[in-house]
Amino acid sequence: MEAKQKVSAKPGAAPVAVSAEADRGDQKMEQIRELMFGGVARDFDRRLKEMADGLKEEIAANCEDCMKRIAALETRLDAQIERIQVQLRQEAAARATALDDLDTRIGQAQRTQRGELSSILQRHEDEAAAGEARAREAISALEAQARQSIQALRDALNVSRVQINDEKLAREDLADLMAELSLRLRGKQDLADNG
Repeated sequence: MEAKQKVSAKPGAAPVAVSAEADRGDQKMEQIRELMFGGVARDFDRRLKEMADGLKEEIAANCEDCMKRIAALETRLDAQIERIQVQLRQEAAARATALDDLDTRIGQAQRTQRGELSSILQRHEDEAAAGEARAREAISALEAQARQSIQALRDALNVSRVQINDEKLAREDLADLMAELSLRLRGKQDLADNG
């Protein structure tokens, strides 16, 4: 509006008169628009309102249908959830019982194995003690045999020493033999030198 006032304003003209003329021009344009497009615009408004009302009804019907379906699903799901919960409780109880049975069997197996291991260890200890006793007896027998063998060797050595002492030459006899041997060797040498 201010642009119209500035454009249409001439020096010395009153600004209020220009504004009133512009308002009248706008009203005329509005009337022309109403005459040309008023029916179409009202028809569009009516159709839009009908469409909006139809959409609201359809949305309400769809919401109601969805709510009914959700309620039916909840009813079915509640029954299934209850059945699944019962199954879970039964399975949990069965597994707890199975675990208790397994624990009992493991305890019995451990006690049985402990008893078997104890008897095996006792048997090995008894066998080891018997083996040790047999080894000590064998060692004692070997020691007695060794003492007897050593004593027999000592006796044999003493007998041999006595025999050797009886059979060996005295020093004097050995000296005589050596002197005679040297004379004989000297005699043979003298003969060989003279010859």
